[in-house]
Amino acid sequence: MYIDKKNIPYILKFDFKALRPQLIRPTIEEVRKQNKKDIVGVEIGVYKGLNSLSILNNLDIKRLYLIDCYKSYDEFIDTDMEKIKDIAIKNLKKHTGKIKFIFNTSENACSHIPDDLDFIYIDGNHEYEYVKKDIELYYPKIKQGGIIGGHDYPREGIVKALDEFGELYNHKRMDWWIKK
Repeated sequence: MYIDKKNIPYILKFDFKALRPQLIRPTIEEVRKQNKKDIVGVEIGVYKGLNSLSILNNLDIKRLYLIDCYKSYDEFIDTDMEKIKDIAIKNLKKHTGKIKFIFNTSENACSHIPDDLDFIYIDGNHEYEYVKKDIELYYPKIKQGGIIGGHDYPREGIVKALDEFGELYNHKRMDWWIKK
């Protein structure tokens, strides 16, 4: 669901940036329910870092790997991705001891990510082949009981990739997740 913030009536306007880091997406809520400490996770598709802030504010994070190549593609063809990258770095600056940016594609970054992860959150390119590749590459890196999930369900490419993966998955609002 796309919200055009410019056309929201004035009585409904609020500061999306200030609110977003306080919101917790359903996949991350599932991770939080496990009450783990020193959590190690991955977010694929960081954009401005607002969901990353939410993760850092709501989970006991030891290390959060943030993967984004910051290159334009269909969804972001007219977006200045270098500017977006700078915004993400600025938004996450106070967490530099807990985060590690990897400015590359998720496929190329995979070899730099350790195994035995508590969670992986996929919110990069939403086309079928990219979602499928992310699930195939990163699912083996999740520890038993860990969670792989993502955003923008029920986009056609995401649903198709999940259905082909064949694992039992859950979805709520715009999130989906699989517990290993």
